[in-house]
Order: sequence, then structure tokens, then C-alpha cells
Amino acid sequence: MTHLNLKKRIFDFNLIFDRSGVLFIEDTKTLLVSDLHLGKSISMNKNGNLIPPYDNMETIINLKKMISYYKPNQVISLGDTFHENSSVQTMEKNFLNEIKCMTKKIKFVWIIGNHDNSLINSKKLGGNFLENLSQDNLFFTHIKTKNLNKKYFEFSGHYHPKTFLKINNSRYYYKCFVIGQNFCILPSFGYYTGGTDVKLSIFKEIKNQNIQLIILGKRKIIQQKYTL
Repeated sequence: MTHLNLKKRIFDFNLIFDRSGVLFIEDTKTLLVSDLHLGKSISMNKNGNLIPPYDNMETIINLKKMISYYKPNQVISLGDTFHENSSVQTMEKNFLNEIKCMTKKIKFVWIIGNHDNSLINSKKLGGNFLENLSQDNLFFTHIKTKNLNKKYFEFSGHYHPKTFLKINNSRYYYKCFVIGQNFCILPSFGYYTGGTDVKLSIFKEIKNQNIQLIILGKRKIIQQKYTL
């Protein structure tokens, strides 16, 4: 089966948008991923919402597949890698070992999100934890900057964007990338992370008349112009 992705030239960089929700910057061999929310099932079960506790396994397996496919020099996780600050403590040892194996082989940067801003036992993971990161004229953070310097192109997560396509008069929702003149919001990558409809008011704060959605359909990736 052909790997499903879409390549675009943006801000003088070659970007590959992957069906899985990761983004690969070819020029710097950087793999971006956002909102893994590892440990979400454990957190929900603890609070009485019983769901199968397999999200850590599925999310880590999928991330390893993307690393194997794109062979990056560095991986940047754009925040909310963990669902809560105690998630490393409650994670099974074999999953921690999987993460440590990845961070030993490749440079990992963990951008701090609102869910994991005081992560306990973060040293067990390897990699570097940062509030944000600037490389060349690229900027990496968790929540989109409101007044970004126009000389930068920014990558962020946090919002878990999704939108719908109408097929035979029925609506089907899919995760999507949201791209503006100098920013890109990534969809969530985690197994139980769902999405937020780009039509909701939370996205109205992002005022840009030249928005493009890259919709991650099951069989194809669709580009769609949109006004927030």
C-alpha cells in the first residue's frame, strides 16, 4: 500500500504532511508531532471513565513507524506529549524503555504543553524539555502565538483541529492541519485524542483570511481553502 502524504513548499521549506498527522521538514530532516497525550486512558480510568488502556502502545507504535519511514535527524513533539504531570510515573516500564530507546538514537525535543508543564520524572525519558524552540526562521511552540513576528514560520499544536467532508449527504469528520501565512497548527497524534471542529469559536481567535486546511481522509489527503 502506498504511503499517504502530501508535499508542499512553504516559507522556502519543503514540508511533507502525513496522513498519520506528523509533519516532516525535508530540509532539516525534522519530524514534528503534537499532542500524543500518553497516559490518557490511565487518567480517565482513574477518574471513573473506563476505556481500554491500549493508547500508550498504539501511539508509541505509530510514532516508531513514522520515525522508521522518514528517518529524521531530530523529532520535535509540540507539547502535551503526556496527558497529565504524573503520566510518566504511571506508565508501564516497557513503554518508558521504548521512549528511551528512541531518544538515545535520535535527537528529541519535548515542547512543554499545558497538560505536562510540571512533568514528574521527565529525566527518565531522555531528550530536551523546552518552553519553545527557534531554529533558523522556524519557531516551535505548543499554543499558537497571537502576534508572531512575520519573519518566522510557526508550528504548534494544542487545538486538535478536525473538520468534516460531506459524502452522500452525510458528514464525516477527519483530522486536519490548519495553515496560515506564517503558521501551521498540527492535528493531535495520540490514539484517544479526538479533535476540535475548526468551525467552533475557539478558532475565531485565529484571524487570517488565507487559511488552508489539509484534511487527512482515509484514502486521500484533501486541500481546502477556508476562512476562520
